[in-house]
Amino acid sequence: MKKKWLLVGLVLLLSFVIHVAYAASELTILIHGKKVTSDIPAKIENGTILVPLRVIAENLNQKVQWDPKTNTVTIEEKMQQSEIKRMVVQRDKDIFIAGSLEGSDNHSAANQALIYNLYTLYNEVYRGFLSTDLGTDMKLKTESDLPFIKNSEATKEGTAKESYTFIRMVRSPYITQPGQNAPSSKDLVFYLDPKNQNDLYIAVQNPEQVKEWTTYTVKGYGLWLQKEIDIYLCGSRGL
Repeated sequence: MKKKWLLVGLVLLLSFVIHVAYAASELTILIHGKKVTSDIPAKIENGTILVPLRVIAENLNQKVQWDPKTNTVTIEEKMQQSEIKRMVVQRDKDIFIAGSLEGSDNHSAANQALIYNLYTLYNEVYRGFLSTDLGTDMKLKTESDLPFIKNSEATKEGTAKESYTFIRMVRSPYITQPGQNAPSSKDLVFYLDPKNQNDLYIAVQNPEQVKEWTTYTVKGYGLWLQKEIDIYLCGSRGL
């Protein structure tokens, strides 16, 4: 079926990492020097080299979805969810901890829904989709510039002395590999500035210099974060 194939020229334009070597009898696909195998072999048709889209995308850490109603192929980067060790949420002065992120109960379902929404936003932000000037909206900060950081390191639920609104994903280090578009990172913090709650800020921890954070400003998303936290607490704790 033709919809299962993608022109090599398009793949090369997107990734710059795919090489196709061929002889008269077979074609070999190499991604970052690694041979890729597929149930659907690459082939030459009318002088054009064709390769299976799903195999190529998944080997570049992408996922492929096919919508038969609209005849649309969607390619998106796979979200790094399994690396999250803990979530710390503060709303006003209350601190909540989500230490078990797997499972099928309502609590875990609320965790996964929140993680999905946060990652979706983060992916759009670092790619510049929600900014008119990413250079202006992105800044390098240290822990001293983020007064809520100490609260976000909590391992037990409780009450803080000062009010903040944030969600911290405590994660293992993620180092970008060839062919992956996401920047290197460790923890992610989605937070509001008490002086400007109209905008949302995302702080991305440097995995090699953990006291350094790259922050992104997402204008107009402050209310979105507050609603996400309220929905999460309602779904996971009935608050």
